[in-house]
Amino acid sequence: MNQVKKAEPMRKHLIISSLALAAATGAASAQEACSTYEIQRGDSLRELAIHAYGTEDYRFIYDANRDVIGSNPNIIRVGDLLTFPCLEDAGLVQPIGDSEAERMAAEMAAELVKAAEERAATAIAEAEARVAAAEAEAKKASETAVIDARTAAKAEIEAARAEGAALIRDAGKDERAAMPDRQLLLITGGNYAPFTDEALPHRGLYTNLVETALLRAAPEQAYKIQFVNDWSSHLDLLMPTLAFDGTFPWSRPNCEQPEALSESDRSRCDTYDFSDPFYEVVDTFFALEGSGYETTMTYADFAGTTICRPEGWSTSHMDSVGLYEPAITVLRLVSPDDCFHAVKTGEADIVAIEAHLAIEAIRRLGYEHQIIENPNLAAIKSLNVMTHKDNPDGKAILETLNQGLAIMQQSGEWRDIVSSALRYQMENG
Repeated sequence: MNQVKKAEPMRKHLIISSLALAAATGAASAQEACSTYEIQRGDSLRELAIHAYGTEDYRFIYDANRDVIGSNPNIIRVGDLLTFPCLEDAGLVQPIGDSEAERMAAEMAAELVKAAEERAATAIAEAEARVAAAEAEAKKASETAVIDARTAAKAEIEAARAEGAALIRDAGKDERAAMPDRQLLLITGGNYAPFTDEALPHRGLYTNLVETALLRAAPEQAYKIQFVNDWSSHLDLLMPTLAFDGTFPWSRPNCEQPEALSESDRSRCDTYDFSDPFYEVVDTFFALEGSGYETTMTYADFAGTTICRPEGWSTSHMDSVGLYEPAITVLRLVSPDDCFHAVKTGEADIVAIEAHLAIEAIRRLGYEHQIIENPNLAAIKSLNVMTHKDNPDGKAILETLNQGLAIMQQSGEWRDIVSSALRYQMENG
């Protein structure tokens, strides 16, 4: 095995961030299986696994080096010497079947699954590009043309995702493993600091909480988290194909009172199962200073207004207090930034949105002291992971996440992760 000289014994602790940060530092550039490796500044176990084995699953590196790393795989020390298992020891070499027919069937199934995943990734990238192009043309094209372009893009991605999901399901009929023996695919989105974004440490607070819950309850379970920033596509297009096992963060409507819900929230209750809450946020309302809507004490004063709520966001807290059509007009725009622009230009009167995200957006857009939060009408909302009810592994996945969250809350690890993420946001803006 290749040997690397061990560095001096006094080392600083290196807190692992995200794949994006590790890649940006140029870390983990010379690793391979069946070797030892001295940890460099900027390394992470996930990045080391990608370079040495071509997978994000770093658990076999961690298992082989628990005596060196310790109890927390998120913390590795510069200068420590890690042993990289051989491919056979890491379980990355497919076992030879009892017969040639079995071997060929396994290879064909693996190729189908790989092809399906590649189709899914391509469909996501192409759809995002088409939606971005349609939005870029909005300044030149009529509103009808933009709507037609987005509708066409969604129809094409739905067809592509359906084809990819069919390949995965067909490949899995005989060869696809049960949940503990296969990689789970979860989906979230970015541009949501400090909660989810690939450029944040641990790819954001929510991502860190979900990943840690999986690690605590099922450290042997492989998983992958995909970022797709078109949030509305998660529920409208991607999850229904069953190509993804779960999505986060989403709020659970009051499914016990369906008569009080909007059609979209009733559909969410009928279609998805929910994990226990992993975080709570404050949902509130923002309006132009001097409009009166930023100081009112009653929801009745919002009657006749236009309230902007980004696409894909639940309106259950609005429905529960009578803020639904025709009492008000609901404006659905793509992003929170679009909603704040709509209020500034007079297209909307109010933005209904999560408070922390709103404050960040207002500061970024330069609308401070112009668009103001109404502190009198705020509501606390819980966030969850959702699985599709047609997914045979869905409830088992949620049970695993719930177990992990309970372990984290009892040990204090949940509180430590939240504190670190919020402190990072305060220090780095």
